Amino acid sequence: MLTRRTFMSAAAASMMTCGAVRSQPAKRLRLLAAGPAGGAVDVAARMVGDQLRAAGYLAIVENHAGAAGQLGVEALLRSPADGGTVLVTPPGVFTIAPHVNAGIGYRLADVSCLTTLCGYQFAFAVGPAAKARTMADFLAWAKKHPAEASYGTPGAGTEPHFIGAEIERLSGAPLIHVPYRGGAQAMNDLSGGHLPAVISALPNLVTPYKAGKAQVLMMTGSQRSAFMPDVPTVSECGFPELASNLFYGAYTQAGVPAPVRAALTEAIIAACKVPAYEEGLRRMSLDPLTLSSAELDASMQAMDAKWAAVIKRTGFTLEK
Repeated sequence: MLTRRTFMSAAAASMMTCGAVRSQPAKRLRLLAAGPAGGAVDVAARMVGDQLRAAGYLAIVENHAGAAGQLGVEALLRSPADGGTVLVTPPGVFTIAPHVNAGIGYRLADVSCLTTLCGYQFAFAVGPAAKARTMADFLAWAKKHPAEASYGTPGAGTEPHFIGAEIERLSGAPLIHVPYRGGAQAMNDLSGGHLPAVISALPNLVTPYKAGKAQVLMMTGSQRSAFMPDVPTVSECGFPELASNLFYGAYTQAGVPAPVRAALTEAIIAACKVPAYEEGLRRMSLDPLTLSSAELDASMQAMDAKWAAVIKRTGFTLEK
């Protein structure tokens, strides 16, 4: 029989146990954001870091911008493989960079896929320099004005670069690639009428689109974006080969023990499903998306094979 004394003793023990759990120090977690401070990757990583406190993590975000995200990968692989470091990055740093730079020193097999923080699309947009309302209009204009038909991207050897190369190959329209150091200057030149077109991540185009300074002609997703539902997909425009659903993924080293990886994945997925986090994504024109580790790994493997074939066909390389 449970007496008042034994009940009080049990309750006190329970309170002491709970207090001990609460007093345990948070597990320190380095979140390496493969992008500059204030960019979409950085903001998503910081929002997830805030939510990870509920799982007992103290997340510290470090920015590793430059070299198309490769500096972030290098920082991850230099860290102890104990689950204390997670890289947040778009997929191209693993699915494109090793194929254009043989001296990079890492491969997709060097990391383990955890989950995704969000989804996004690339978009093809034109400015005042190109009189086009549809993708067909732009390609017809490009064929008539081959010396002027250029498109800007965030840099050589990036996904937008090779999307443009594939559009050129599949359409037969001569397109001139103009690489920028990031997307901001390209957007300025587009809005100012100095550049006919850009291929950029959708969040970069929402503001100029709403201001009437850019006309978005095509999206790379398999479905239309909720942020611009009137814009057709690549499949609708005749380029089904280019359809892809992109994301910011979370990765750790391949040598991290499976139970630690599983705990990290569970915590990040829970953080990404908090309504406040999802609303924050939508304000940045990013889509909530949480893939399982197996789903993310399958997507990365498919992207790796796809871009390897495209890059081989172009013959493009970069020296480290």
